[in-house]
Amino acid sequence: MIVLAQDSMWAAQVEAALHALAGWRVDVGKPRQLRGYVDEHPEAVVVIALPDVDTRRMLRTIRAWPRRSTIITLSDDPAHFWTSAARTLGVRAALPHRPTAEQLVGAVRAVHAGLFVLHPEALMQSAVGNAAVASGAPLTSREREILEMIAEGANNRIIASRLGISRHTVKFHVASILVKLDAESRTEAVAVALRGGLLAV
Repeated sequence: MIVLAQDSMWAAQVEAALHALAGWRVDVGKPRQLRGYVDEHPEAVVVIALPDVDTRRMLRTIRAWPRRSTIITLSDDPAHFWTSAARTLGVRAALPHRPTAEQLVGAVRAVHAGLFVLHPEALMQSAVGNAAVASGAPLTSREREILEMIAEGANNRIIASRLGISRHTVKFHVASILVKLDAESRTEAVAVALRGGLLAV
């Protein structure tokens, strides 16, 4: 098991809670160490006990890796990390930032057995969700694809080249995305999509 945490005191609390898992090895590390851990222990369960902004950054990094880990996120807003996009990246449980020892140990055992773990807070509407996402027209698959590229920093020329379409067509799709997300800029569209769970990062 790998626990990612920046705060040493919180890391120690998580590690202590996990000692109830007899026979498990618990390694605590920083985000930059995760790739090495996963390469050495691909079967490991990864507990991400980081601030939400760092968890999003970590998931964005993981997206580029060839191998998916089994991930438990600890978050102030579990619903934000219980999206189809996050589950595609390996998230199997989304718990509150300070779960009880029983909740954490139970989640580890469950995801290790191949199950998903739903804490009641993960089923609530995200506290940072955006009404525009919930009530607006749904994005098409092409618009989602372009939105992901925008989130990666790609401009219209790069998007057009990757998708084999004209820049004019890209511009049309971007305009549609802005309208549907009620955003005034590409940056705001990405922020709205992140808050609404349309993007995994």
